[in-house]
Amino acid sequence: MKIYQFNCYEGNDIDLRQADAVLKYKPDIIIREAPSSENRASLAFDPRKSVKKLEDNLKRLAVHLQEVAKKDPWVLSDIKMFENAIEVLKTGHKIRIYDVDAPCELLKESRINKWSLLKNKPERRGVNLIWWVYIYLRERTMSKNIAPLFKNKDQSVLVFIQKFHWLNIKFLLSNPKEKEIWNYYFGRFKDLTPAKITSILKRENPILYQYWKKYSL
Repeated sequence: MKIYQFNCYEGNDIDLRQADAVLKYKPDIIIREAPSSENRASLAFDPRKSVKKLEDNLKRLAVHLQEVAKKDPWVLSDIKMFENAIEVLKTGHKIRIYDVDAPCELLKESRINKWSLLKNKPERRGVNLIWWVYIYLRERTMSKNIAPLFKNKDQSVLVFIQKFHWLNIKFLLSNPKEKEIWNYYFGRFKDLTPAKITSILKRENPILYQYWKKYSL
Protein backbone atom coordinates (compact mmCIF):
# COMPACT_ATOMS: atom_id res chain seq x y z
CA MET A 1 0.00 0.00 0.00
CA LYS A 2 1.32 3.42 -0.97
CA ILE A 3 0.35 6.24 1.40
CA TYR A 4 1.04 9.92 0.72
CA GLN A 5 0.19 12.65 3.26
CA PHE A 6 -0.46 16.28 2.33
CA ASN A 7 -1.33 19.28 4.46
CA CYS A 8 -3.67 22.06 3.45
CA TYR A 9 -2.54 25.50 4.57
CA GLU A 10 -5.35 27.02 6.61
CA GLY A 11 -4.76 30.62 5.61
CA ASN A 12 -6.24 33.29 3.38
CA ASP A 13 -5.35 31.70 0.05
CA ILE A 14 -6.20 28.56 -1.89
CA ASP A 15 -3.68 25.74 -1.35
CA LEU A 16 -3.46 23.48 -4.42
CA ARG A 17 -1.10 20.82 -3.00
CA GLN A 18 -3.92 18.37 -2.34
CA ALA A 19 -5.66 19.06 -5.64
CA ASP A 20 -2.40 18.61 -7.56
CA ALA A 21 -1.68 15.37 -5.69
CA VAL A 22 -4.96 13.90 -6.97
CA LEU A 23 -3.82 14.35 -10.58
CA LYS A 24 -0.27 13.20 -9.87
CA TYR A 25 -0.99 10.03 -7.87
CA LYS A 26 -4.48 9.06 -9.12
CA PRO A 27 -5.24 7.37 -5.78
CA ASP A 28 -7.73 4.64 -5.03
CA ILE A 29 -8.71 6.31 -1.75
CA ILE A 30 -8.56 9.83 -0.39
CA ILE A 31 -8.88 10.32 3.38
CA ARG A 32 -10.00 13.77 4.49
CA GLU A 33 -9.83 15.63 7.80
CA ALA A 34 -13.53 16.43 7.64
CA PRO A 35 -16.52 15.54 9.85
CA SER A 36 -17.65 11.92 9.67
CA SER A 37 -20.59 10.04 11.03
CA GLU A 38 -20.22 9.05 14.66
CA ASN A 39 -19.53 5.36 14.10
CA ARG A 40 -17.59 5.11 10.84
CA ALA A 41 -15.96 7.00 8.00
CA SER A 42 -18.39 8.83 5.75
CA LEU A 43 -18.16 8.13 2.01
CA ALA A 44 -18.11 11.70 0.71
CA PHE A 45 -17.41 10.78 -2.92
CA ASP A 46 -18.81 7.51 -4.25
CA PRO A 47 -17.45 6.49 -7.70
CA ARG A 48 -20.40 4.15 -8.18
CA LYS A 49 -22.46 7.26 -8.95
CA SER A 50 -22.39 8.70 -12.47
CA VAL A 51 -19.93 11.47 -13.31
CA LYS A 52 -22.90 13.73 -14.02
CA LYS A 53 -24.34 13.12 -10.54
CA LEU A 54 -20.96 13.73 -8.90
CA GLU A 55 -20.57 16.97 -10.83
CA ASP A 56 -24.05 18.06 -9.75
CA ASN A 57 -23.17 17.23 -6.14
CA LEU A 58 -19.97 19.25 -6.49
CA LYS A 59 -21.87 22.28 -7.77
CA ARG A 60 -24.12 22.17 -4.71
CA LEU A 61 -21.13 21.72 -2.43
CA ALA A 62 -19.33 24.63 -4.10
CA VAL A 63 -22.23 26.95 -3.29
CA HIS A 64 -21.99 25.93 0.36
CA LEU A 65 -18.18 26.24 0.45
CA GLN A 66 -18.28 29.68 -1.13
CA GLU A 67 -20.33 30.80 1.86
CA VAL A 68 -18.04 29.06 4.36
CA ALA A 69 -15.02 30.60 2.61
CA LYS A 70 -16.10 34.06 3.72
CA LYS A 71 -14.85 33.05 7.16
CA ASP A 72 -12.41 30.24 6.27
CA PRO A 73 -10.93 30.99 2.80
CA TRP A 74 -8.87 27.78 2.63
CA VAL A 75 -11.96 25.62 2.15
CA LEU A 76 -11.97 26.72 -1.50
CA SER A 77 -9.05 24.35 -1.90
CA ASP A 78 -11.56 21.51 -1.53
CA ILE A 79 -13.48 22.60 -4.63
CA LYS A 80 -10.40 22.21 -6.83
CA MET A 81 -9.56 18.89 -5.19
CA PHE A 82 -13.03 17.51 -5.97
CA GLU A 83 -12.86 18.88 -9.52
CA ASN A 84 -9.59 17.04 -10.10
CA ALA A 85 -11.06 13.86 -8.62
CA ILE A 86 -13.84 14.04 -11.19
CA GLU A 87 -11.29 14.55 -13.97
CA VAL A 88 -9.51 11.38 -12.86
CA LEU A 89 -12.83 9.56 -12.67
CA LYS A 90 -13.52 10.48 -16.30
CA THR A 91 -10.43 8.45 -17.30
CA GLY A 92 -12.03 5.32 -15.84
CA HIS A 93 -10.03 5.30 -12.59
CA LYS A 94 -12.25 5.01 -9.50
CA ILE A 95 -11.58 7.16 -6.45
CA ARG A 96 -13.34 6.86 -3.10
CA ILE A 97 -13.16 9.87 -0.79
CA TYR A 98 -13.78 9.35 2.92
CA ASP A 99 -14.35 11.93 5.65
CA VAL A 100 -12.88 10.47 8.85
CA ASP A 101 -12.75 13.22 11.48
CA ALA A 102 -15.00 13.39 14.54
CA PRO A 103 -18.61 14.59 14.20
CA CYS A 104 -19.32 18.32 13.99
CA GLU A 105 -20.50 18.59 17.59
CA LEU A 106 -17.02 17.67 18.80
CA LEU A 107 -15.12 19.67 16.16
CA LYS A 108 -16.91 22.90 16.98
CA GLU A 109 -15.49 22.77 20.52
CA SER A 110 -12.32 24.33 19.08
CA ARG A 111 -14.23 27.46 18.12
CA ILE A 112 -16.27 27.50 21.32
CA ASN A 113 -13.09 27.37 23.40
CA LYS A 114 -11.29 29.76 21.01
CA TRP A 115 -8.23 27.49 20.73
CA SER A 116 -7.76 28.69 17.15
CA LEU A 117 -7.16 32.21 18.47
CA LEU A 118 -4.41 31.36 20.96
CA LYS A 119 -1.08 33.09 20.53
CA ASN A 120 2.10 30.99 20.72
CA LYS A 121 -0.06 27.94 20.06
CA PRO A 122 2.38 25.09 20.87
CA GLU A 123 3.34 26.58 24.24
CA ARG A 124 -0.14 27.62 25.32
CA ARG A 125 -1.79 24.48 24.05
CA GLY A 126 0.97 22.29 25.43
CA VAL A 127 -0.15 22.95 29.00
CA ASN A 128 -3.87 23.02 28.23
CA LEU A 129 -5.26 19.68 29.41
CA ILE A 130 -8.70 20.21 27.86
CA TRP A 131 -7.13 20.94 24.49
CA TRP A 132 -5.13 17.70 24.68
CA VAL A 133 -8.29 15.76 25.55
CA TYR A 134 -9.94 17.32 22.50
CA ILE A 135 -7.01 16.33 20.25
CA TYR A 136 -6.92 12.81 21.70
CA LEU A 137 -10.64 12.29 21.12
CA ARG A 138 -10.45 13.52 17.53
CA GLU A 139 -7.46 11.35 16.74
CA ARG A 140 -8.92 8.26 18.38
CA THR A 141 -12.00 8.78 16.21
CA MET A 142 -9.92 9.26 13.06
CA SER A 143 -7.75 6.21 13.70
CA LYS A 144 -10.85 4.08 14.34
CA ASN A 145 -12.39 5.27 11.08
CA ILE A 146 -9.21 4.89 9.04
CA ALA A 147 -8.20 1.38 10.17
CA PRO A 148 -10.86 -0.48 8.11
CA LEU A 149 -9.85 1.48 5.00
CA PHE A 150 -6.34 0.03 5.19
CA LYS A 151 -7.37 -3.61 4.99
CA ASN A 152 -6.67 -3.76 1.25
CA LYS A 153 -2.90 -3.40 0.97
CA ASP A 154 -2.94 -3.24 -2.84
CA GLN A 155 -4.04 0.38 -3.13
CA SER A 156 -2.78 3.94 -3.29
CA VAL A 157 -3.98 6.32 -0.58
CA LEU A 158 -3.83 10.10 -0.27
CA VAL A 159 -4.11 11.32 3.32
CA PHE A 160 -5.36 14.90 3.51
CA ILE A 161 -4.86 15.28 7.24
CA GLN A 162 -2.60 17.84 8.91
CA LYS A 163 0.84 16.38 9.61
CA PHE A 164 0.51 17.01 13.36
CA HIS A 165 -2.58 14.82 13.47
CA TRP A 166 -1.23 12.23 11.03
CA LEU A 167 1.88 11.51 13.12
CA ASN A 168 -0.34 10.87 16.15
CA ILE A 169 -2.81 8.78 14.15
CA LYS A 170 0.00 6.58 12.81
CA PHE A 171 1.00 5.95 16.42
CA LEU A 172 -2.58 4.91 17.27
CA LEU A 173 -2.76 2.68 14.18
CA SER A 174 0.31 0.80 15.44
CA ASN A 175 -1.92 -0.85 18.10
CA PRO A 176 -0.19 0.56 21.19
CA LYS A 177 -1.20 -0.56 24.67
CA GLU A 178 -3.45 1.71 26.71
CA LYS A 179 -0.57 2.69 29.01
CA GLU A 180 1.49 3.73 25.99
CA ILE A 181 -1.41 5.84 24.68
CA TRP A 182 -1.82 7.47 28.10
CA ASN A 183 1.86 8.39 28.29
CA TYR A 184 1.86 9.63 24.69
CA TYR A 185 -1.00 12.08 25.20
CA PHE A 186 -1.09 12.83 28.89
CA GLY A 187 2.31 11.89 30.32
CA ARG A 188 3.29 15.57 30.49
CA PHE A 189 0.63 16.20 33.15
CA LYS A 190 1.96 15.06 36.53
CA ASP A 191 -0.35 13.31 39.01
CA LEU A 192 -3.10 13.11 36.41
CA THR A 193 -5.31 10.01 36.16
CA PRO A 194 -8.17 8.99 33.84
CA ALA A 195 -10.55 9.39 36.78
CA LYS A 196 -9.43 13.00 37.27
CA ILE A 197 -10.02 13.75 33.58
CA THR A 198 -13.47 12.19 33.83
CA SER A 199 -14.30 14.38 36.82
CA ILE A 200 -13.01 17.56 35.13
CA LEU A 201 -14.89 16.93 31.89
CA LYS A 202 -18.11 15.99 33.64
CA ARG A 203 -17.96 19.31 35.45
CA GLU A 204 -16.68 21.58 32.67
CA ASN A 205 -17.45 20.22 29.21
CA PRO A 206 -20.41 17.87 28.52
CA ILE A 207 -19.49 17.32 24.85
CA LEU A 208 -15.93 16.21 25.59
CA TYR A 209 -17.26 14.16 28.50
CA GLN A 210 -19.65 12.35 26.17
CA TYR A 211 -16.81 11.29 23.85
CA TRP A 212 -14.36 10.65 26.68
CA LYS A 213 -16.68 7.94 28.01
CA LYS A 214 -16.17 6.09 24.72
CA TYR A 215 -12.40 6.38 24.61
CA SER A 216 -11.40 6.69 28.27
CA LEU A 217 -8.10 4.96 29.09
